[in-house]
Amino acid sequence: MAKEPWVTRWGRESDSWNIVELDDGNPDEDVEGGESDGSGLPGRWLVGQAVAQWSLTQPTEPTAEVVANVFNLPLDLAQDVMGLDPGQSITKPALGRAIQVWSGLQDQGWADQTVGAAALAFHLSPALIAEAVEDHPWMFLGGDRADLAAMTIEHDGE
Repeated sequence: MAKEPWVTRWGRESDSWNIVELDDGNPDEDVEGGESDGSGLPGRWLVGQAVAQWSLTQPTEPTAEVVANVFNLPLDLAQDVMGLDPGQSITKPALGRAIQVWSGLQDQGWADQTVGAAALAFHLSPALIAEAVEDHPWMFLGGDRADLAAMTIEHDGE
């Protein structure tokens, strides 16, 4: 059974998850003075950068249909984020951010994503995925390290 994408539009702030609530006194800003709309939806640039980094690990040039399937996005949003320059190589911080975005898009509750599923999506070893997760400031691993692929990708504060 295919998942139904939970992200159906972009959040107002392009490079964040838009989780900061709006300022009651100024509807054009969030309570921290930024542009978050409090929707909890990711911004276009944030997802586009994750897709661009992910594309570096793929054996062929991904289509919009593949991006939509892997990142659990509607086809129009997948098409919208394709084509951003990923740079020449993927770095550990960039990989961590891409895994964070990928895993967050899979389920609105940010739950039940495994190192093995991320390794499959990114065409990388579970060890590289686990290392990127552990080095990320807002993610950590859950479960038994004896079965690295089965460990869950947990998110702090999201």
